[in-house]
Order: sequence, then structure tokens, then C-alpha cells
Amino acid sequence: MAQRDGWFGMNRELLHYLDIVGADKDPEGKFILGGAPPTSFMGAGEELVVPEETVYYCAGEPKKLASALRTTSYGLAVKVY
Repeated sequence: MAQRDGWFGMNRELLHYLDIVGADKDPEGKFILGGAPPTSFMGAGEELVVPEETVYYCAGEPKKLASALRTTSYGLAVKVY
């Protein structure tokens, strides 16, 4: 099974990043994500795994979320299977 780059961290860190970069939101004010969705780690609260396929949008342009988060001091860069 192939390894892919991902990110592991707290939901609040992910939301803070999306807010800072001005990511697109839907009419209800939720950030718009595409591709594979982030998932809670073992179903436990705030911790999330973001796979390589997850994208967010800025002015309608898709951007890789895990790659972006890996450049911050938030969370951990991980390999996702």
C-alpha cells in the first residue's frame, strides 16, 4: 500500500489556518473542503488526520490542505496509508 503525505493535529489549528489564509466559506460560514475529508483520529474529539487528497479553496482555486499545514508549526507531518 502506498504512503501519502498527510497531517495530524487539532481541529482548532486547522480552522485557524483556514481563517488566516482567507479560505472560501459556504453561505452558512463553514469552510469549503473537497477531496477526501479530514477524519477524527480514532473518533476522539479534536484530533484530526488530513489526507493528501484534501483540498481547500481560495477564490475558487483548490489548494492542498495537508501540504499547506505541513509548512506551519501546527501538528505533525505524517504518512497516511
